[in-house]
Amino acid sequence: MALTAISGALYGLAFPPVGWWPLPWFALVPFLLAVAGGGKGRAAGLGVALGVAASYGVGTWMPAAVVSYYEQPVIVGVAIFLVCALWQAAWQLALFALVWRRLAAAPRAWTPLAVGAAWVTAELLRSHVPFGNPWALLGYSQTAVPLLVQSADLAGVHGIGFVLVVVNAALALLWRAHGDDMAAARRGLAIAAALVVAVVVYGAFRLTSEQAPAADAARPDVVVQGNLDLGTQWKSEFYGANLGAYADLTTKAVAAQAAALVVWPESALTFFLEDDASYRAYLARMLTVAHTTLLTGGPRAVRAGASESYRNAAFVIGPTGAIEAVYEKGTLVPFAEYFPLAGDGLLRRRFGKVREFVPGSATAQGPLATPAGAAGVMICNEAMLADPARARVRAGATWLVTLTNDSWVGRRHYAEIALAMVRLRAVETRRWLVRASTSGPSAVIDPGGRLVDSLPFASAGTVRGIIEPRHDVTTYARIGDAFAWACALLTGLMVARAVLDRFR
Repeated sequence: MALTAISGALYGLAFPPVGWWPLPWFALVPFLLAVAGGGKGRAAGLGVALGVAASYGVGTWMPAAVVSYYEQPVIVGVAIFLVCALWQAAWQLALFALVWRRLAAAPRAWTPLAVGAAWVTAELLRSHVPFGNPWALLGYSQTAVPLLVQSADLAGVHGIGFVLVVVNAALALLWRAHGDDMAAARRGLAIAAALVVAVVVYGAFRLTSEQAPAADAARPDVVVQGNLDLGTQWKSEFYGANLGAYADLTTKAVAAQAAALVVWPESALTFFLEDDASYRAYLARMLTVAHTTLLTGGPRAVRAGASESYRNAAFVIGPTGAIEAVYEKGTLVPFAEYFPLAGDGLLRRRFGKVREFVPGSATAQGPLATPAGAAGVMICNEAMLADPARARVRAGATWLVTLTNDSWVGRRHYAEIALAMVRLRAVETRRWLVRASTSGPSAVIDPGGRLVDSLPFASAGTVRGIIEPRHDVTTYARIGDAFAWACALLTGLMVARAVLDRFR
């Protein structure tokens, strides 16, 4: 348990705000040593323990967020965290531990590769089970070092995690090796080293091939982080609140330097833009004076006869105040934007006017025409998933933008991990990416995953960067997680063989 706790702690420390990125290259070794040589029950139990420990390391914000957002006592926040950790990480790592235990019993030179495949399979299960969540997968710990993550345009975050676990497994096997096993362990370490060298060489090549954007490319201002309370936005007395603060930041930014496009975050509009002529006129006056176009998040009311539903939307508003394009969020957050279980009143937050959203229509989820090119819009959690970014690029997006409301959590730990995850979307698709957050960090990210400009958490201001439209389509954008599913197939075959051997 002590060794497993050490691995869980190292896992958490590898992510922001601490961000000690070298740790994942050996963080799992204590856990692997604890599991190897023990019984099945110990392996599964320690896998569960690692799932809970690692989840807390990257989710210390969660119990407090439940308390503040859902207005529940602390015990409810702790209980919900434990449920999420057990469902979204613990049993998957228990299965991984069982596979590792068997592989470690008779190691070969290729064993570290098989262990890496088993880890990727566990992460796929984390992401794709009902209510699954890819939060802080191991590969995201490396985004602070762009050199190490360029292979994401081939295999995504799972490819990075695979390399990390191969190295961990090779080190653990070398530690345990003796006698005849020593030669195989050394060959396994050599294979791991060769894999790392290949990743570094490829990363250096990709980074040096990325060119700076042309001087005449669009220059958007991301106007965010008034550090305003958006949690009560749907109370009637807050209708239209915060608009003045965003307008002031915009006016100052474009007065200092002209901008073809201004981006505001999710929930920047606390009114129904299409229904409220007075607020729309206010925006028109501001944009006319600034000679700029606005891309902003806000709610949308959709009426069909006597029924009314609400969408979490993004709007492109031209310099004359006309609404030129609309995007409707398609992937909603369960228990925050919609409620999948009947009778879940415990987590039904009192929104006031809008109790919950419905997914947007498929016809309203394509790229939006902007002065910077066709924008692939992702709202909040959509940017933490690889599939929406890939879909936007395949549909013709020449740059990506994510509008997010980090104020509902209000924790630096959450916001900076979210930024680390979003940075990989730029690398996977080789697109410029703008992250506009209510409370930060907001950033302009280049196709190599490097921060061109950014604002820290809990500050107010603007970020500025040149956005160049890109039209190339990466291997990962075309084939997605084919590498990860190949790892899952390999792991399934290994498990099937083990079961057949036991039956025989």
